[in-house]
Amino acid sequence: MTSKSGPHIVIVGAGIVGAVIAFNMSRRNANVTVLDAEDPGQAASRVSFAWMNGRDKNPRHYHDLNRRSVDMWSRLERLLGGDVGVTWGGELRWAATREGADELLARVRELQSWAYPIRALDEGEFREMEPNVEPGTVMAASYTAIDGHVDPPRVVRACLDRATEAGVTLRTNTKAWGVKLAQTPSGQTRVESLETSAGEIQCDVVVLAAGADTTELAATAGIEMQHHWTFGATIVTEATLPMFRTAAAVHTPRDAEPMMNFRQLPDGSMMIHGSSHDANDTASMGRTDEEVRQVFEAAKVYLPSLERVTIKEVRRGRRPMPADGLPILGFSQSVPNLYFATMHSGVSLAPLVGEFATTEILDGARIDLLEPYRVERFAK
Repeated sequence: MTSKSGPHIVIVGAGIVGAVIAFNMSRRNANVTVLDAEDPGQAASRVSFAWMNGRDKNPRHYHDLNRRSVDMWSRLERLLGGDVGVTWGGELRWAATREGADELLARVRELQSWAYPIRALDEGEFREMEPNVEPGTVMAASYTAIDGHVDPPRVVRACLDRATEAGVTLRTNTKAWGVKLAQTPSGQTRVESLETSAGEIQCDVVVLAAGADTTELAATAGIEMQHHWTFGATIVTEATLPMFRTAAAVHTPRDAEPMMNFRQLPDGSMMIHGSSHDANDTASMGRTDEEVRQVFEAAKVYLPSLERVTIKEVRRGRRPMPADGLPILGFSQSVPNLYFATMHSGVSLAPLVGEFATTEILDGARIDLLEPYRVERFAK
C-alpha cells in the first residue's frame, strides 16, 4: 500500500453514491475517510428498486446524464473485478387505457428522437416476450433494451472492499452531527472539521453523500437546501424459478392502481415495489403489514407464479429527494470545500458521479455537464 498524501477528504455516507466515490478516489491514492451512521449500504441503497435507466428522466439534460451513466455501469463492474449483481435485459411496460396508451406512445416517440433504444410493442409481441406475465388489457406497450438493475448493497461492499484495500479508512456506526467552520485570513469560510458521534475529525474536504440527512448537515454550514425525503418500501421474496424470459425490470400500467414494479435478483428472489398516485407524485406503499399484503396480492394478479412464493423481508427507508427532482452535485460557493452528492437516482448515476466527483475534488476541475445541478440554483 502506498502512503497517502494530499488533502484529507471525508465522505459522509456509505450508500452506493458515497461508496463509488470512495472507490474512484482510492484508485487515485487519495487520503479518504468514509463515515456511515449505520452499516454501509443499509439505508436508501438497500431499499432502492435499483432500476438503471434514463427512461423517465426529464428534462433532456438530465436524461442524457442518466443515459451516459447507464452506459458506464459495465465499466464500473469491470473495475470492481467481477460480478456485483448487475442484470441486463431491458424494461417492459404497458398501458391499460386509451389515454395511458397515448401517453406511453408519445414518450416512446420522444425518447426515440433522443436516440434512446426504446420501441413500441403490440399485445402479441408483449406476451411472446414475457409469457409468465398476465397483463390484462394491453392498449400499448414499450420495451427499452438498454435498461438493467443491480444489487446496491453488493456494489457497496465491493467498492468499500477495494477502497479499504487501497488504504481508505472506513468508520461505520459513526454519525456526522455537522461541520465546524472557520474563517481563513482572506475572509473565506471553509470547513475545518466534522463533528461526529465518535468525536471531531479534522478534514480538508467534506463530501455530503448522506442521502436524506443531507439537509440537516448542510444547515450546520449555513446552507439552506430545497431537499427532503420520501418514504420507500420494497418487498423481497424467497427465491423462485426464473420469472422473466427477457426483461430485467417490468412495470405495470401507470394508468392503473396500484402501480407495480418487478425485478428478479440474481439469487432468484423477486423484488416488488408498489405505489399509488397522490396529489404530488407517487406514494410508496408498504408502511403497514396491511399495505404489504395489498401490494403482494396485487402482484399475484400480474405474476400468478407468486402464489407459490413467500415474502422473505420488507425493506423500508427514507429516499433523498431534491425539491426539483434533480441531483445536487458539486462544491458550494459559500463554503468552497464542502461538496454535495445527493440525488434520487443514485443507482443510475453512481458510476458517473463517482468519476466526476473525483475529478472535481482531486483535480480542481469544474465539469460543465454538472452546471444544472449545483446547490446554488435553490438560492436564485
